[in-house]
Amino acid sequence: MKRLAVLTLMMGNVLSAQDTALVRPKALVAGGIYDKPFITRLGGRTVIGGYTDVVGVFARTAGINEGWSFEARRFNFFTYSVVSEGIVVTSEIEIEHGAEEIRLEYGLVDIALHDAVNFRGGVILSPLGKTNLVHDSPRLELIERPLAATEIIPSTLSEVGVGFFGAFYPSDRSRLTYEIYAVNGFTQDIIEDTPGTRIAAGKNRLFEEDNNGEPAVVGRMAFSPVFGSELGLSFHAGAYNVFSVDGLKVDDRRMLTILAVDAEHSFGWINIQAEYVHASIDLQPSLRGIFAGRQYGYSVETHVPFGSGLFSRWLRSHLTASARVDFVDFDADVRGDDHVRTTLGLNLRFTQDVALKLNYELNWMRDREGNQERGMRMLLGLASYF
Repeated sequence: MKRLAVLTLMMGNVLSAQDTALVRPKALVAGGIYDKPFITRLGGRTVIGGYTDVVGVFARTAGINEGWSFEARRFNFFTYSVVSEGIVVTSEIEIEHGAEEIRLEYGLVDIALHDAVNFRGGVILSPLGKTNLVHDSPRLELIERPLAATEIIPSTLSEVGVGFFGAFYPSDRSRLTYEIYAVNGFTQDIIEDTPGTRIAAGKNRLFEEDNNGEPAVVGRMAFSPVFGSELGLSFHAGAYNVFSVDGLKVDDRRMLTILAVDAEHSFGWINIQAEYVHASIDLQPSLRGIFAGRQYGYSVETHVPFGSGLFSRWLRSHLTASARVDFVDFDADVRGDDHVRTTLGLNLRFTQDVALKLNYELNWMRDREGNQERGMRMLLGLASYF
């Protein structure tokens, strides 16, 4: 009994010395289930967060009232883990529509060599247009993302690859940034899985191997002369079709090229953002005139905050009035097959991380024959980081 009491006392002292840390079994083999970095350093290097948004929609299309419906759009998780000095692993796991779709939006390793040169590899958030890089629901002032960013780029665009990124500082107030990566690129589903050219259908959603063994290249360069102003240029270029099988040529190499320009500027309290996207699709002669060889689109939006300090409990609470015009032409060589949207919005931000949004949309859509369909939507959204 005395030995048991002494042993109990000693164990209590050990637990006290470890500040009641969890005592784990010893690893039976190196690299086994109890020899993992996330266990041995749990709580010392990993941060977990995320955001959620829910949207209610009242729609009327071609004079038909569809009524209200609510949608749990996203419940996303972020992880950020410091592996060592200058080396981090970060990810975002996207859970959409109540777990109907679960996917890795990005999951990458960053190795910081210098401010101007950093290496990145993994599932990369493609730097094609600014919206694809900055699109978290709590951060956006309007509920829907711009049409050009979702229909042509198409956001959210994630690709497996490797490359470099960095920043230069020409002056005390200005900054020049760049990203450039080799990635798997798109597949020929952009024309095989759709009645018309739809770039979104060619996304490699399962992050499998490249369909043609030739990586595409994606990159963005942005210059910010002062805080609040930025001009960005980005591109994506690569073959989308299978042109060689077992070393034998089966088709000509056909390129998909996407160019994007984005700009942002603040005039005092007024913020203006714009984005232009142009896509060129190399088609075989038999498909020309049936599928689109050129697509383009743009968006221009403005935001004006007002009414700060609405709640004493949330001193940074305020309202924001927003407006945006969107246009997408799915075939630049015909009159039709396009979509015009205007959006008006009013937000109540309790804090910078929590927004209650009310949007009013008008849509005009034309098919390839020029037949127009009109629609209206009211959207109510709530988005928050956590």
